[in-house]
Amino acid sequence: MLSEDTGAYIVKISPKDNTLTNGMDCCYVGLKCKDGTNYSVQAYGKEAKELHEEATIMATRSIMLVSPINPEKVTGA
Repeated sequence: MLSEDTGAYIVKISPKDNTLTNGMDCCYVGLKCKDGTNYSVQAYGKEAKELHEEATIMATRSIMLVSPINPEKVTGA
């Protein structure tokens, strides 16, 4: 997955339903930028499930949207 503006790639997403030894859900997403910089994003609990879902959606798209879309402009609402 490539971010068109920054050249950032998702290189790893932890397995779905990944948990710590204490039973808490956790999610890790590894990113690599075009300039070689590596980043990781981690979330726990409910946010872990949300991060995993969003990262998986982004990783399956050919180009990631890096700016939020204003729904009023898209739907005309």
